[in-house]
Amino acid sequence: MHLMPPRFLFLEVNKRCNLRCTHCDYWTRNDDDRAAYLSRQRRREVVAEFAEMSPHGSLVICGGESMLDIDDYFALCRDAREHGIHVLSVVNGTRIRSDEMADRMVLDGPHEISVSLNSHRKELHDKTRGVDGAFDKAVRAIRLLAAARDRHPEVKSRIVVMGLIFGSNYREIEDFYDFVLNDLGADTLKLNFLQPSFGQSGEIDPFFEVESLVDPTILMDQIDRSDARFALGLNPIWRAQVEMYFRSLGQIKDRIRGWGSAGKTTEHICNTYDRNIMVNHYGVARLCFSTGFRGVQLKQPGDLKAFWVESNDIRRRMRRCNQFCGISHSVRAESSTVVGRAKADTFRQESEPILAHRTLPAVLLEKLLSGVGL
Repeated sequence: MHLMPPRFLFLEVNKRCNLRCTHCDYWTRNDDDRAAYLSRQRRREVVAEFAEMSPHGSLVICGGESMLDIDDYFALCRDAREHGIHVLSVVNGTRIRSDEMADRMVLDGPHEISVSLNSHRKELHDKTRGVDGAFDKAVRAIRLLAAARDRHPEVKSRIVVMGLIFGSNYREIEDFYDFVLNDLGADTLKLNFLQPSFGQSGEIDPFFEVESLVDPTILMDQIDRSDARFALGLNPIWRAQVEMYFRSLGQIKDRIRGWGSAGKTTEHICNTYDRNIMVNHYGVARLCFSTGFRGVQLKQPGDLKAFWVESNDIRRRMRRCNQFCGISHSVRAESSTVVGRAKADTFRQESEPILAHRTLPAVLLEKLLSGVGL
């Protein structure tokens, strides 16, 4: 048994947003306690330590809307690029308004830039994003980024649309793909499926209760039609897990309680504990975004690696977790595409183990040779 390095470092830069999404509550928060956040220097050190642990790994910049803090955003991109690691980021597109900003994003920002879009229909996107005009801003940002990508083919940037799939749009996935790939010119549409409201701290979650009502048979037909029409190369294991997820939700009677629901998915589909480290604004590292599992404060260089190596107790607990978030693209064990699955295999092949777990005879032998009593 070997402990492989983490593949992704998720680093949060803020916790506020300029939209009012019905499936998220970050727009109700603020950064008034910024003085308690991880300092610029410690962020640099954390990125450097991660790059040393995982030279083939990726940094994921998280918010809120992370581009509201533009200096921090590009500083993190620069730090990661200087250490040779890949950078990914999901933004809402409201801060990408010109060719100049799109060029900066492609040349100096993330290697993979994702813009969130809830639908190819303006009225549905604006309704669920809570701000009139959000659709036009997101679509303009995607077009600007696609044009900048084409102006600078040497940097090999990827422009992605991150689509949230829920009750009001799941019957339209084929049309959604057509709009994203053929009209907007993005490289791909990633499907992210509805979970209880992100950041939801209340006792009820009305959006999840209503919008989680998805007919798995119709959903699978839409996914299969899209796969055939657009040659997506979807992973059949992922497909089966998506179907299982919505069949699980259909059996749950207290969905209005969101994260507080007694329901779970019928299968375990998450492996965040084997590939991710999430570091929040305050420098607390965890193996997923949930605060239900132990975290560790990163105080000095070396703490990140120590946390990863010394977290087997957390991994044992998490292997029994069937929370709804297991379907998220950030944590699920299976990539949505065959190509994505191959990339995960390549990462494992190229990465050196951080720790080789010694067999019991070797441990006994070491004790004997050192004179330690058994």
